[in-house]
This record gives sequence, C-alpha cells and structure tokens, in this order.
Amino acid sequence: MRDRKGPKIKITGAMSDLKTASCQAYLKYVGYARSGRIDLEVLRAAINHAHREQLLDRPIAVWLPPKAPPRERWLTRDEVAQLVWAAWRYRRTQVSGADGWGSRKHLARWILVAAYTGTRKSAILNASFERAFGRGHVDLTQGLWHRRGQGVRATKKRQPPIPLPGPLLAHMKRWKKNGQKFLVEFDGKPVERMDIAFRRLVAECQLEGEKVVPHTLRHTAITWAMINGMDPYAASGYFGLNLQTLLENYGHYHPNHLKEAAAAMARPRKMAN
Repeated sequence: MRDRKGPKIKITGAMSDLKTASCQAYLKYVGYARSGRIDLEVLRAAINHAHREQLLDRPIAVWLPPKAPPRERWLTRDEVAQLVWAAWRYRRTQVSGADGWGSRKHLARWILVAAYTGTRKSAILNASFERAFGRGHVDLTQGLWHRRGQGVRATKKRQPPIPLPGPLLAHMKRWKKNGQKFLVEFDGKPVERMDIAFRRLVAECQLEGEKVVPHTLRHTAITWAMINGMDPYAASGYFGLNLQTLLENYGHYHPNHLKEAAAAMARPRKMAN
C-alpha cells in the first residue's frame, strides 16, 4: 500500500504489519480522518476479540488518530421546514416533464421523525406500524414507539421505547390511515437506503455552513431539546445517549448551563485583608 504522500509500505497480511506507520498510511490513503478512525477502531475490536477467543497469544496495539471534534452543525427550525417542504413538493420529472408523482415524500417523513425524536437513521428505516420480528413497532394506540426490533439484541447504541410527541403522532396516524405499513416506505415497500436522495435534497436546498448529513438530524433534535431546557437525565433516556456524553457535547446549549457560576460571579464578596 502507498499512502498519498509517502513511500510505499509493504503489506504481507501478517499481524506484524500493524505498526504506527502502516496505520497512519491507511488514514492518509482513505483521506477522511473520521471514517478512517472508525475503520481502525473496528480492526482493533476484531483483534481484541481474537485475543479473547485465544486465537492470538497477545493483544496487538492499533494506532488511532485523535478523535475528531464533535459535530457543531445543527439545523434551525426554518432549515428543517425548508428540507421537509422541498421533499414533499418535489415531483418526479421524466422526458415528457413532471408527472405529478411525489417521489421524495418518504424523505419528508424521515426528516420529520428524525427531527422530532432524534432517532438514528437505521432505527427509523426499520420501524413498522405492524408488529414484525426484527422490526421496531410504532404503537399508535398507546402513542409509543418501541424502537428496538423484536428479538433484536440490545447494543451500545441504545434504542429505548419512547412516547411520541403529539404533532408527530398525529402525522403517523394519517400515514397509517392512508395505507402505510412502514414508517418510511417507497412505493409500498420499506426504504433501506436514502443517503443519496438526502444528499441531493440538501444540495438543492443550498443550506449554508458545515456539511449536512443524515446524522445531523439527530444532532439537531438533541440540541433543540437542550435549548428548550429538557432535563439532561430525561434527555439521556429519551435519545438513548450516555448522560456524560450528552453533557459533554450538548450541555452548553442548556439555558441553565453555568448559571449558578455566573450568579456567584455577579455578587463578589469583599475580600478580607
């Protein structure tokens, strides 16, 4: 393998290849620090698993680059509305012109669900209005969304059941009444991928600032919750996010953040000599 700026590095396929230089070369080859680090983290996890299974006589260190700073880009309500309306009003265009079929309405529904609940993309695309093995279930009678699929083992990416906000619940009831079986579907079938369509939608809306990706909607929902003063403990449970991670990445948006400290500094006491 040759990194894009350095000398060629010989790869034999042996564990002895895993040196700092080869890991750094891979990062340069990928060209994206965030995704390159994820690949190396997966490799490290696989090596550690092999060691636990006694397939390796010793663990092997994998060099990792520093963690990328947390995403700062979140959407305003006007920007979310712009995306929803652009997707909802879009009409498929063929050689003869627009035929009146809204081919991006599934995107509008996905954006609404993501902005209201901060749920991860995969869990939204896996949700159904009907109970099915392996799928999350939206109970419109109780107003609850069981985000983790039936029979699916819990992972670090927690997906706790949540009550649905009133406006979103009303939307979902209309969707089901109109014949939808899945939370996000296209031509009657569940949508498995929507990254390309979302990327095109964002480009057409010409949103300014840092790049907007599907995960930006989750970041946006959590940020809005903090700005609106949601209790951090409740937010941690609602969004399935570790409390410490929530406070580190979103705590500064909360209206009570460091208020006591500011109040104390506003009333300086006379210092004794």
